[in-house]
Amino acid sequence: MRLFKLLFGAKDKEFPEARLERLELAMRRLEEEWDAVYDKFRLLSARIAKRAQRLEASSEEEPQRAEGDASATSATSLSPRLQRIQEQILARRGNRTLATKEGE
Repeated sequence: MRLFKLLFGAKDKEFPEARLERLELAMRRLEEEWDAVYDKFRLLSARIAKRAQRLEASSEEEPQRAEGDASATSATSLSPRLQRIQEQILARRGNRTLATKEGE
């Protein structure tokens, strides 16, 4: 029985002090990692909140379109700012097509 314990017993017996130091070091590293992750999350959530605040402020500042406006009659999920940009793009496309037709 004793020979069996010598051959197959715990090969790496660690002293309690060494084990405690190893565990404390691992815990410190884990806390540092968690702090880094938490900081990244906090910054990301602050960015998102700031972006939402800016979008809300920009949509409040832009005047609402009149109901008689042709583009406002179509149902759209775009904000007023994006609607204006879309109209500018469509106007440019319309001017480009007119210019090519006139040149023919």
